[in-house]
This record gives sequence, structure tokens and C-alpha cells, in this order.
Amino acid sequence: RPSLMPEPHLEKIYQSSLIFVVLGLRVSRRHFFGTLLAFPAVAGLGYSYLETLNLEVTRLRIGLDVKVAFLTDTHTHDLGRLEREVVKVLDDEQPDMIIHGGDFVDRFTRSLKPLRNYLSQMDAEEKLAVLGNHDYWSGWAVELSKMLKELGFRVLVDEYAQTRVGRVYGVDWRDDRRYITEVKADITVSHDPNAASAVMNGLMLAGHTHGGVVIGGIPILSNSNYVRGLYHLGRGRLLYVSRGLGQMLSLRPTSPPELLILE
Repeated sequence: RPSLMPEPHLEKIYQSSLIFVVLGLRVSRRHFFGTLLAFPAVAGLGYSYLETLNLEVTRLRIGLDVKVAFLTDTHTHDLGRLEREVVKVLDDEQPDMIIHGGDFVDRFTRSLKPLRNYLSQMDAEEKLAVLGNHDYWSGWAVELSKMLKELGFRVLVDEYAQTRVGRVYGVDWRDDRRYITEVKADITVSHDPNAASAVMNGLMLAGHTHGGVVIGGIPILSNSNYVRGLYHLGRGRLLYVSRGLGQMLSLRPTSPPELLILE
């Protein structure tokens, strides 16, 4: 688990802030108190940034004979501290299968080279993926799909795959977020958790929400019907919504990155 100590450039910002406070004592009272009022916002941004480095590994034991690693929302721009930690965890876990739930990239991704380097360090006998909204909206979808296939990932676009864990179905992203196909699979993978309405049985894995904003156990902000964690949907159906591993901007209030291990 990464240390919560700030990066060197953040330490410089912190020191500069202290100097600014001292200087504030020598300016007008109005300006000084204005500076004090800005501190909660600055502290909130600092906390949200530190959460992006706080990788958590979640284990879901559902009686599989193999080990599956579920990654989603990597939003890869470059290879940094978190990406290195993810690779280390995967090296230690040695999963039999890796599933990616989409949003590999976004509009801030300038090149697929860092992502190629990142994914090429992830080893498993079977690798599956679906695409997310940002993979399409960023304009990278075609080139990304080609690269994933070169790296041994099978990209599922509203189709089934027979795997070591049984039938896996990959739901493709829909901008209208309406999913009417009746999916019958052992595991369904969808970037969008709202697709759970189309799943008839088994386990569904999703991302997209980045865990939302949850305070005191109460969801305050989310872009989906399901926010984070495990949901029992009835008739033996399960849904797990991962907080994912990346973000467009380096902020994650109340939602540290998550890597899911299924056993």
C-alpha cells in the first residue's frame, strides 16, 4: 500500500503555502482572512490528490477455481507511481485471467505508448476487455482495439467468450445507456453498471462511477444507478462496481483507486 507522504513537488507547494501565511500577517486583515478561508478548499484538493495514490486491493470470494483480476477506468496518460504499484500487485497475485472494464484512455491521453507499456507488463493466460465511453469519445477506439488484440486481449463487443470461468459476456458502451439485451452468462463485463438491468444471472463486473462521492456511507454524487461495491440484485445475481484505477484529473475525493481480485 503506497505511503501517503506527498510527492516532492507537493512538499514545495506546502512550504510555499506556509511562507504565504507568514507574509499574510504583514498584509491587510481582509486579505489575510481571505487567505484563511481558502485553506479548506486547498486542503480538500490535497486530500483528493493523495487519494489517487492510495491503492486498495479488494478480494471477492465467489468460489472460482481460478483467480481473476478486474481492472477498470485506468485513464492512462503516463506511467507513474500508481501504475507501478498495480503491476507489482499483479505480479504478486499471478492471476489466471485479467479483465479490463474500459476507459483505458481519455481525451487527455496524447499517446498509446504509455498504455502499451503498462498493459504489456500484465501477464495472465486469458485477457478480456470491453471499451468504455471515454475510449470512444476520445477518438482512440479503433487504434486502441487493435493494440489490445496485439497485446493478447480479446475485446468483447456485445458478444460471448468461452473461458476458464465459463461463459463471459462483454457489453459494449451505449451513449443512451439503455441495455435491453437479456444476458445469460457466468460473468458479464460492462463499463456501465446501469447495464445490470439486462443481466439475467451470474456476476456482473462494472466501473465508470469512480466510486462516486460517499460521505458517512451515504452516496452524495454518482453518474450511475449503482455507485460502488457489491450489490445483490435478486435471483442469485450479483453486481460489483469497482472504483477503478485512474481518472482524467488527479482528484478522487472519498474514492481511492481499487483493484479487484476474484477467487
